[in-house]
Amino acid sequence: MLPFRAPSIPTPGQEPSLRPLLLTLGLAWAVFGWLAVAVGHAGGLSWDASGLRFWHRHATPALNKLAVLLTIIGNTWPMVGTGLLVVLVLWRRRQERAAWVFALSVGGSMLLTQIIKPLVARPRPALWASIRPEHTFSFPSGHAMDTAAIAAALGFLCWRHRRRWVWGLAPLFALAVGWARVYLGVHNPSDVLAGWAAATGWVVGVQLVARQVGRVSPKL
Repeated sequence: MLPFRAPSIPTPGQEPSLRPLLLTLGLAWAVFGWLAVAVGHAGGLSWDASGLRFWHRHATPALNKLAVLLTIIGNTWPMVGTGLLVVLVLWRRRQERAAWVFALSVGGSMLLTQIIKPLVARPRPALWASIRPEHTFSFPSGHAMDTAAIAAALGFLCWRHRRRWVWGLAPLFALAVGWARVYLGVHNPSDVLAGWAAATGWVVGVQLVARQVGRVSPKL
């Protein structure tokens, strides 16, 4: 019998393997495309309303405060500030290339959100009066997309360092903010899932292009 050989897993100090990144890229954009088509042709998915109603039935004063707090922290300007802070730290450490890649990963994702929203023009859910209402378009969730972009970009940035807490904490924060948007009734679950998928697809795509450019032009 041939000995079992476990698949190799990149460790801190190594670049993530190309194949998992390509699979992640394809899956992320496939999920986003599926959701965009479902919203464009059918107005959404069957589990959107049921997901919203589930969390509304379980609403409590404590969860209300938590959801509002997460919404405030995960808003666009706090995420812009976080991104700029990371870029400035990288620049001061003379890691100019990493700073540019991080800025393109996060800033490009935020810009993409603003492009997609008016194209899809999905109205906000209106099953009840939210305690923190929103009046812009709903698809995809900007909060979900911004926080997921920050989480993914930080994950790549910290891959070469032993900062495992970032790999767990940043995605957990993005998940929590996405939950808050559904809990408050200002986003459908599909809006949040689309935001996560688009941000992941964008950041992974930027990282793959940056890796290729770095190999062709090491001085960049």
